[in-house]
Amino acid sequence: MKLHTFRWLMMAGLLTGSLAHADHHQKGEGRHDDDMHGDAMHGERTPPMFGQFDKNKDGRVSREEAREGMDRLFAEADTNKDGFISTEEMQAHHRAMREQFRQSMRDYWKKADTDGDGALSKAEAEAGKMPRLVRDFEKLDKNKDGKLTPDEMAAAPRHKMAPQP
Repeated sequence: MKLHTFRWLMMAGLLTGSLAHADHHQKGEGRHDDDMHGDAMHGERTPPMFGQFDKNKDGRVSREEAREGMDRLFAEADTNKDGFISTEEMQAHHRAMREQFRQSMRDYWKKADTDGDGALSKAEAEAGKMPRLVRDFEKLDKNKDGKLTPDEMAAAPRHKMAPQP
């Protein structure tokens, strides 16, 4: 029973830690907040982790789907397959998730950048469904050229990208 409880506690920690880590890096990496993929945790879009767990795509995660999802997360983190997750494995797993998240943000930016100049105009941000970026566009566009660059986003103070009510 203790092993079963420990396993579930570890999996819950993996899941919540991974979500918090992704959220933290979303806010820290390029100061994008939710602009890069919408308000995933506020009802506008489904959180990415939810879609990975909801295998039958019914909009709900069953206990069985949660178990399967946790097992997959555990298997991903337990790289030496010894049935345990070491601190080093957890750190490596978080680094890999962070890099995967960063790449998805770069891909999202590139997709929204329809003219391919590496920067986003307000129209591109609107078309890319980035409501907070649109809302804060003038504040973030430090050189007032009508474009947001990755450098301008990285330099943006965190409070300027506060969540919308």
